[in-house]
Amino acid sequence: VPEPGTLALFALGLAGLGLARRRKAA
Repeated sequence: VPEPGTLALFALGLAGLGLARRRKAA
C-alpha cells in the first residue's frame, strides 16, 4: 500500500496533467 503523501502527489500530478491537456485543447 503506497503512502498517503505519494498517492496525493500522484493524484495531483494526474489532475494537473489532465487540466493542462484540457486547457491546451481548448
